[in-house]
Amino acid sequence: MRFAVSGMILAALLLSACSRGVSGTEETETQEETTAAYETPMGSYEESIAVSGVNEKESPYYGVMYVSVLDVNGSSGDSKTVYSFKDKSDPENAWSVTGLEIGVIEAEIVPGADVAILFHGDVMRDGENLEFIAVLPDGEYEIKKAVGTTVSNTMSSFVLDTGNGTQISFFKDNCKIEDDAMNRDSGDRVTVYYADGGELGKYPLRIYKTE
Repeated sequence: MRFAVSGMILAALLLSACSRGVSGTEETETQEETTAAYETPMGSYEESIAVSGVNEKESPYYGVMYVSVLDVNGSSGDSKTVYSFKDKSDPENAWSVTGLEIGVIEAEIVPGADVAILFHGDVMRDGENLEFIAVLPDGEYEIKKAVGTTVSNTMSSFVLDTGNGTQISFFKDNCKIEDDAMNRDSGDRVTVYYADGGELGKYPLRIYKTE
């Protein structure tokens, strides 16, 4: 990776990613242990959220970063293509990653375009281990949590019943799922963290087993 950094240091190391959620019935989420921002000695990063149930070795933070595309060196879709971005909230902060280091690209990445990046990691304290989960079309996204029981579970998707009369459908291709979280065709109790972009879609971030 190549960096030109001012303020906080950012890097990207891909581990895994989830695809877009299927549009469908509106839902209500519970977020009792989450927060829309977290404070650090360097300030507050508004688009991050702390989640429960993560492995002690993992960062508990998932978030959305709104960026502008500075340059694209290579062909679209090529894993060797280098993408350069700058943080819209801190224009002096710019960095580059390859296509191989981005989990899912759901937006057109061209110089001058604005996009949103879903990430996992502590962007303020540990930028060196930040993961880029997905690049999404520009818009407003909110990190949400849904707890429920699966009513359908296939190789590529699942449907979650939240118990309040609503159901949420998600694609799970390449999604990072906790071991033993969804072993059956239905009836598994899980917690899903995802980015809700309204009409732009729902993008799962992580699936955890829930007792």
